[in-house]
Amino acid sequence: MGDSRRRARPDVGAVVVNWNTPELTVRAVGSLLDDGIATDRIVVVDNGSSDESGSLLEASVPPGVILLFARENLGFARANNLGARALGDADPLLFVNSDAAVHRPGSVEALVRALHSPDAGIAVPKLLNEDLTPQRNVVPFRTPGVAFAQATALARLLPNSSQPDWGTHWDHSSSRPIQSATGAVLAVRRDLWETLEGFNEDAHLFAEDHDLCWRCRTSGRKSWFVAEAEFIHTGGASTSSILAAPERAHAVARAEAALMRRQLSPLRATLSIRLLQIGHGARWVLSHATGNKPRAAEHVSFVRGFSRGRRP
Repeated sequence: MGDSRRRARPDVGAVVVNWNTPELTVRAVGSLLDDGIATDRIVVVDNGSSDESGSLLEASVPPGVILLFARENLGFARANNLGARALGDADPLLFVNSDAAVHRPGSVEALVRALHSPDAGIAVPKLLNEDLTPQRNVVPFRTPGVAFAQATALARLLPNSSQPDWGTHWDHSSSRPIQSATGAVLAVRRDLWETLEGFNEDAHLFAEDHDLCWRCRTSGRKSWFVAEAEFIHTGGASTSSILAAPERAHAVARAEAALMRRQLSPLRATLSIRLLQIGHGARWVLSHATGNKPRAAEHVSFVRGFSRGRRP
């Protein structure tokens, strides 16, 4: 690892939150060091792990990396905010899930360059599965029009150039401004982070990334997808140990419904939610008819979760 490291950038700070995934966390930290982030500009927050994460991290994380140990699970937002506060004046801030790691050398630098534009606030990389196939991490905000396009599957028929504003089925081959993205890896300018006061701590799990992107846009800044930056993302490494697929679908739907109610007027939020429920209901019928019981169970959980999203 030491011989392959790029020149350290003391300006960039990174936060990695660990919850029962110490091996993956060590991989994430190592990849960030190799890609140029200085040792003392990386903070690992152990989020009240119930396994042997504490001793494993202390033994395996390189000296100089800041280790913080929470007594309980603070949730994604609070844990990342805690880590950001420990980074002082680092700019930009890079938030990396424990199950994500740099794949393409120079990815950190590419994200930093994307934030040089005065109107840029957030930059996200291309995410890859372990087999290097792309993940669809760029997503549009859930408005009634988007919900209709997704519920009816019309979003799949739109041309590649229109996809990011309506759906997720595009090739992710070029850098461009986007609406939102799943937050396995997020680079955020320090001035925007302070203006927004970090992640919204009202949300304990899921949709915090979309909430941040929404507030970025309402502040007048843009979020950017950076195709030249590539991270491998295992996906669900922490939550899969406690949430089965239907339970995770229910939690995601609740979080997204709550987010839509914060973002949109009551009428537009309700319409968006109802359209999404109809879409998942139709997919439940199809999955049930074809005998795909696990998938059918997920769609039912989405329908129920959307109806239970917390109202303000």
